[in-house]
Amino acid sequence: MAQTKRVVLLQPRTTGGNFEYVAIPRQGMLFLSAALGRWSEREGAPFRYEREIWFEDRSGKIDPDKDLEGVDILLVTALINETLRAYEVARLAKLYHPRIVVIGGGPQMGPLSEEALRYTGMDCVVQREGEDIIGQLCDLFMTYSGDDLLAELHKLNGISFLDHGQFVQRPFRLMMKHPDDWVKLPDYASVRDLTPANPMAAGVLETTRGCTESCTYCEVIEQFVGYRPVSRETEIARIQQLQQMAADGLIYRWPDGNIRVFISDDLHAPPRRAIKFRNERLERARGWKPYTEGMRFISQNRAELGSDPELAEAFLEYGTEMLYIGVESSSAENLLAIHKKQDPDQVHRDLIALRRMGFRVVAMTIIGLPYDTEESIMQLAEWVRGVSDYQTANLLTPLPATINWPDGRGGGLTLLDRDGSILPPGKMPPYDLFTGRQLVHKDRRWTMQESRELYQRYTSRLRPVDRLYELIYARMRRKAQRGEAIPRRVDLPMPEMTAPAH
Repeated sequence: MAQTKRVVLLQPRTTGGNFEYVAIPRQGMLFLSAALGRWSEREGAPFRYEREIWFEDRSGKIDPDKDLEGVDILLVTALINETLRAYEVARLAKLYHPRIVVIGGGPQMGPLSEEALRYTGMDCVVQREGEDIIGQLCDLFMTYSGDDLLAELHKLNGISFLDHGQFVQRPFRLMMKHPDDWVKLPDYASVRDLTPANPMAAGVLETTRGCTESCTYCEVIEQFVGYRPVSRETEIARIQQLQQMAADGLIYRWPDGNIRVFISDDLHAPPRRAIKFRNERLERARGWKPYTEGMRFISQNRAELGSDPELAEAFLEYGTEMLYIGVESSSAENLLAIHKKQDPDQVHRDLIALRRMGFRVVAMTIIGLPYDTEESIMQLAEWVRGVSDYQTANLLTPLPATINWPDGRGGGLTLLDRDGSILPPGKMPPYDLFTGRQLVHKDRRWTMQESRELYQRYTSRLRPVDRLYELIYARMRRKAQRGEAIPRRVDLPMPEMTAPAH
């Protein structure tokens, strides 16, 4: 008979301002939990894993002492600005519960696994995806100990651990060609505090992993390697899952009677030059309409969707209402420097076209790029406000597994300490400041404090989408915490759809 083991999967509280991370759960822990559940159900499985997914932005901070009492395994991930909180929980978990197994992963700890292992005392770090290995790994930790456990860990690829104080990085593990071979549906049933009284503000739908591009600032390329769609059948099954959750009151239904669904791909519509992927997305989009009644979708796309009316029309037909477009910069020199393959003039035309088609456009921008000046940044603000409904803004921020991250050999950017001075060798970066609201690397043009002031001046000229949604979600959370009904009406101020000449 299988032994029951308790597992907590933790997503720490974010220090960033991106509303997506606060309002809706990210998918990683949902897929890992589902994979553990599937692993438990196989014939002859020695362990049955009871799972609880704890999103601190939804359920409040976990108490590593009280809340992890009786827990066998803690799985923890983090984006870069959540790192210090993840490390704190992992370290305290081992302090209060020496027998607990702590396994880390995700885009931060994967590339910087030695730091995570040594600072927190966690037992293992998984690189990149984890659905294909998490069940086997948990079984090993529940079965073996000491040198026997180390011997087994040495047989697995794509993980890191300490062997009697020596850092071990096992070789690269091949990515899953078809991620949905391991997990068809994410495990929302294990999400803590997900009830009709405390629903998700929006649903999340993963249809692909990875990207076809090679932008230098982005860690998606290294984290997911390649561009891999799930099957058409899995896409539809996941849409139907969200429809059932909405019917059960687990996703907030907006005043217009619809639910909102974020398509979590970083590149929902591939570039037209990726002909095979683009044509496949078109055919899939045309097949969604029978399943999407009552849904309104939000996705990230390249601006060139505005030059592809056939695909854009298919998106409108199944219910896409808002597009996040990676504009980044209006400078051709900047775009070339970061390997962003687009022309600013064409982007301008495409954004106007998308708005005329009826999409609400959120332009995502990055400031502090190599050819930026304060004057050009303010000009970017005026232009981007004119060609989009809402905007996001981030200062260039070095991320692990990108060329901007220090490689220890003089490559990458020079990181700053909390007071704006050069970070001393061996000192942990102030990860909670890696929010895109200030520079965290040395820049001859602006100090850390000056970059904060620059960010404020820039965003004061924008219509940041974060501010709008933060107000809505904060209102929903306050109502839920007071036990009151979710408001039946939320008024969204809509900007005028104007696009001045470029």
